[in-house]
Amino acid sequence: MTHRFILFSQEVKNFVIEIKASPQSTFRQLHDIIQQHCQYVETGNHQFLICDDDWHVRHKIYLRPKTTGYDEDLYLMDETPLEDFIDSEGQHIAYVYDVEGKRNFLIELTENIYGQSVDGAFVSRSKGKAPEQFIIEELDDLFAHTPSPTLSPADEDDETEDNDEDSYDTDELDMEGFEVSQQ
Repeated sequence: MTHRFILFSQEVKNFVIEIKASPQSTFRQLHDIIQQHCQYVETGNHQFLICDDDWHVRHKIYLRPKTTGYDEDLYLMDETPLEDFIDSEGQHIAYVYDVEGKRNFLIELTENIYGQSVDGAFVSRSKGKAPEQFIIEELDDLFAHTPSPTLSPADEDDETEDNDEDSYDTDELDMEGFEVSQQ
């Protein structure tokens, strides 16, 4: 048997890829073929979300081990074959390729092809160009056009005195005015 998946993006309407995969393939193989086809960089925090018919998440399959603060079954892409979670036509999966931006592809198992077997996973058809993996071009453009502060070299004749108006004593700093937040 071979699974036939359709992967699409809600961001780019004309982007669709069809993937055929063996049920014994791992989620890592599916991840790798998506990454290669879309020319994405692996960030280490990608994940598959196994969803019900209404796209509610039932299970998460992580690329890397994740520390959780509560009891949760941890499934890893390298260790989890597709057949452990995918079997019925119409099944929904989401592939999160940009966790920080909360961006993903929607995947549907459109057909179980009986009498045909394949090794691994591969893209059998595609249309359109994948969305950019990260939305950082605006930031890159901003930084590229923002002038960097320039420091003028100190004159060799200038000597800095300890009692200069701009100097400060580290013992005089009030550290209570500084806050550090963890995110």
